[in-house]
Amino acid sequence: MKFRISVKPALLAVVFIAVSVFQVNVFAETAVPAEKYELKNGIPVYFKGGTANKIAAVYIIVKGGVQYLTPETSGLEDALFSIMTMGSEKHSYDDVQYFEYKTLSRFEPDSLEAGSVLSINTIDYYFDQALDILTDGFMNPSFGSKEYETLTTQYRQQLQSNLNDPATLVMYNASKTIYKGHPYAARVIPTTESLENITVGAMKNLYRQILDSRRISIAAAGSIDPEHLVEELNKTLGTIPAGSTPLKTSEVEPVKISGEPVVTVHQSAAGTGFIMRAFASPAITDPDYIPACIASDIFSEILHNVVREKYGACYTPSTFVLGSEAPYGIEFIYRASNLTDFAEYMEEARKIMEKQLVISATDKKGFKFEPLSGRLEGYINAYISRKYSSQSSTDGIAARLCTGLLFGDVSLADSMIEEAKAVTVQDIERVFKKYWLDESSRWFAVVGPDGADKIKFSF
Repeated sequence: MKFRISVKPALLAVVFIAVSVFQVNVFAETAVPAEKYELKNGIPVYFKGGTANKIAAVYIIVKGGVQYLTPETSGLEDALFSIMTMGSEKHSYDDVQYFEYKTLSRFEPDSLEAGSVLSINTIDYYFDQALDILTDGFMNPSFGSKEYETLTTQYRQQLQSNLNDPATLVMYNASKTIYKGHPYAARVIPTTESLENITVGAMKNLYRQILDSRRISIAAAGSIDPEHLVEELNKTLGTIPAGSTPLKTSEVEPVKISGEPVVTVHQSAAGTGFIMRAFASPAITDPDYIPACIASDIFSEILHNVVREKYGACYTPSTFVLGSEAPYGIEFIYRASNLTDFAEYMEEARKIMEKQLVISATDKKGFKFEPLSGRLEGYINAYISRKYSSQSSTDGIAARLCTGLLFGDVSLADSMIEEAKAVTVQDIERVFKKYWLDESSRWFAVVGPDGADKIKFSF
């Protein structure tokens, strides 16, 4: 769900022009607050119209996520929401698939640490049919044995693929280590240890817990009559009672990261290395989050120029911060060709960033620098375009509402655009120092059999 895009210096002027056109539309749309309705049992419904197309999108959101799981049941909620799309009392899995094919609709699940979502995206002509499929999938999943076998087979194959991919394996090992003893020790997707516990019985038990009106909200956007939507939802989700079990708090303690390097030897990394340095980073609701995201983009470009272009020490270096309530940041070296000096090269890149310089060009004498102040607006616009241009669609608008509801404020994703516009050079300097430089960190690596004795994390 997270993508990295490297913006080269020569493209920034073009990006700035393109983004300025996009911003007119997205800022006008985000300035309009969502309308709020309420089902008869208190479930809130947030709606944004105003799109020119004939598309309708509805998201059913259940807050809580991995806090209601244990490491032994990692992935159980993801499995439950996936099985909801695979047939219900009124609609078989074949019928659902045919409806999606015939109408170009999308019926999808998604899970994050903070909660899970079931959504439908469709042409408004088919809205009533789509809404019926969505609500019946949520209220009355069939838990078919054939579909369950298909789902667990997919998980098993994905796990095997992940554990044989050194880039994914190093992230897997890092998260498992960093979140040990933390509420996020339970993972969003199944692990090798939890997969055998993803049973139909376990899903049914969790299903009874999530049918709690206190945890549910609705986000909708596009070509929908909101009063008709509320009327129809009252027949289904409006009948869900409030639970009696105390709700989990939404506050999650930040992670603390330190310790000796963790090195895993795997044959798939023969002749190279996949290396990451992890450090605590700001929560998605923290004012530092947006500046840290933009700092990541800037520093990724410097890492690319220094570690790859100057020294040829890896295929791709990058840095980014994760988006959750207890995330961590990452400096990542993908396919290292030099296992002994990479840390020195990364430190050289950090010193450039610390001086608030960016690399404008290279020549025979080396790099040419210019102050970040002259380029920051371009980086901000590139960030907004990458992050939000796809979210100006009907489905994207509903997804933004969904993000806000999962993290406590329906307008969160929209306000992030304004926060990005307001980021200053001083903000970048502050967050880079606070998280990349001053926070304690820990190294993780996956190397081939020939690399365990060669790799050096200091210089």
